[in-house]
Amino acid sequence: MAYTQSDLEKVERAIIDLAAGERVVEVQFGSGESTRYDGSVGLMQLVNLRDRIRGEIAASQNGKRMRGYRLNHRRGL
Repeated sequence: MAYTQSDLEKVERAIIDLAAGERVVEVQFGSGESTRYDGSVGLMQLVNLRDRIRGEIAASQNGKRMRGYRLNHRRGL
């Protein structure tokens, strides 16, 4: 899904509302889908979503795709 600046603003508003004490917030995206978030778990999900949207918007403005890396490691023998 390609996110827009409007989607980012909606997510940021929902983060502020949850942090201010709202119990449940609902975010509706341009595609018509909506998601409800509640409590501290919802707040963390919204923060992660906000960061992902920011990255996608920045990448689309630069004309480059975001690249992710996963590092796996184990301690010991």
